[in-house]
Amino acid sequence: MSGREGPEVDLALVFAVDSSGSVSNERMAMYIEGHAQAVTSPQFVAALGNLPRGRAALAYVAWSNQDRQSYTVPWRVVDGPETAAEWARALRTAPRPGTGFTSISGVIDFCHDHLLRVAPPAVRRVIDIVADGRNNDGRPVAAARDAAVAAGITINGLPVLENDPYLDDYFAREVVGGPACFVLPVRDTATLMDAIRRKLLAEIA
Repeated sequence: MSGREGPEVDLALVFAVDSSGSVSNERMAMYIEGHAQAVTSPQFVAALGNLPRGRAALAYVAWSNQDRQSYTVPWRVVDGPETAAEWARALRTAPRPGTGFTSISGVIDFCHDHLLRVAPPAVRRVIDIVADGRNNDGRPVAAARDAAVAAGITINGLPVLENDPYLDDYFAREVVGGPACFVLPVRDTATLMDAIRRKLLAEIA
């Protein structure tokens, strides 16, 4: 655990977004804009205000290889429209990370560690995995998932099915876990941004 006393925020949520070689520049741009619009949406800001503390800590991590994870937006507390807009601005202006393989286990391990050591103390801790492929680098993803869930972390998934129509089944079996976890599949690029918004509203609830 972090050793800090008492929760500071209702939710610490890390968007762990695939930047491997299978992700086109167009889709990467949609990931970024979709998360920026979701965080600044009136629905999210209103839902945040209904939480006991009215505060969430959000981070955006891009990942590919087992040893390649980087903060696109480091941890920031969002507590209203102004801080939501600042978070979105930081995301939109950040450079795109390098590409590589697909290590879902690597990013779960990275986010697990940082949720406990780096993020503000929170009532709930959530890793939100966005990916279009299966784990092909690093240790078995279920082992990373189980370790994170044992630490009290929930893992949700937004699998993009354009390259693998059964990726949602894989996410349900191997990736997601913890209290109230869910899989929200995206079947085509046209529905991606709406799915990101719906995913965030489900997580804040």
